[in-house]
Amino acid sequence: MIMETRISDLIDDGGRRVKSYTGLVIFSLLLIMTSGIAHAVTPWYSSKGNHIVSMNPDGTVWAVGSNKYGQLGLGIDIDESHEPMQVTGIYNVIAVAAGRTHSVALQQDGTVWTWGDNRFGQLGNGRNDDSFTPVKVSGLKDVVAIAAGYRHVVALKKDGTIWAWGSNHSGQLGKEGKTFISRPTQITELQGVSAIAAGSFQTAALKSDGTVWTWGFNGSGQLGSNSRVIDNHLPVKVAGLRKVIAITAGNNHMVALRSDGTAWAWGSNIASQLGNDSVYEGSMRPMQVSGLSGVKDISAKVNHTFALMQDGTVMAWGDSSSGQWGNGISMNGSSKPVMVQGVSSQISIAAVGNPETLVKMDSTVFAGEETPMADNLIAQLF
Repeated sequence: MIMETRISDLIDDGGRRVKSYTGLVIFSLLLIMTSGIAHAVTPWYSSKGNHIVSMNPDGTVWAVGSNKYGQLGLGIDIDESHEPMQVTGIYNVIAVAAGRTHSVALQQDGTVWTWGDNRFGQLGNGRNDDSFTPVKVSGLKDVVAIAAGYRHVVALKKDGTIWAWGSNHSGQLGKEGKTFISRPTQITELQGVSAIAAGSFQTAALKSDGTVWTWGFNGSGQLGSNSRVIDNHLPVKVAGLRKVIAITAGNNHMVALRSDGTAWAWGSNIASQLGNDSVYEGSMRPMQVSGLSGVKDISAKVNHTFALMQDGTVMAWGDSSSGQWGNGISMNGSSKPVMVQGVSSQISIAAVGNPETLVKMDSTVFAGEETPMADNLIAQLF
């Protein structure tokens, strides 16, 4: 399904909001099944900075926004694009991820390709020069999931091992030293991993035993270890959390879904993104999201979180960014879960895409100017 819409409230390198981009966004529902492992799959639509990467059902990749470092992958030196344009020379893609100023794609053959900013080695090709076209990550195969932080990339292989590259300033690569690594390096302390997630400067892994492990920046308690240590390069077990089946990461908060259908969050709460009905008080350990049970899937973005319920409704909490979720909520958002109105019958979410949510929207939601809610949903779900 292809439709015209507006991608709003993009963020520049200085943290300022920049102008909207209008163009064609390509919608797809991609079901990815890999034998022997319930792995995390990054969504078909991703953004962590001022560019957006999306995936077409035919396996091509499209990008829109800033191209200062070549993060659109167009093979040409232009400042930006206001319309999605096809990324040059990459096909058969099954997952995409976007860092602050770099982009990542996972191909069906298990190889990973990157383009854009490479000042911190985040392209993983052993070099430090930017690339305006996709380059193959060195020596990496059999990958089943990818995740991108602001300046680092994480990959999960089908054998349950994790590999990472890029900036290690906060220990987000699982290594000592505030430096960068330009080739994939294994995080040897963890085996048997089934899902991965990456926040701005922290990384998380879900093991097959239902425990969650985190490492990297902990300035807002986003490691969930009940510790005040700011940076931690060694994976630490999230305190008091078990029987987890999915994980997801915002900028500085994390959310876990347990097998009993409850959601648990920790880290920054500056925008009430923990959903515990409080304001500004973060948490160094998981706290149950208030009044929420029967959760089927979760997706955290920037400073807010969405949950798909077993009954098909969608709940949201945290910063509403562009002003509303279609339910009249103010720009302050909500400190506890509230139902997103008018979308329960038009949305379906494929839980196999954990920890991120793959969404297919019915065309009736996007009938035209009568449904401006569509723009807000796009900007915030992804």
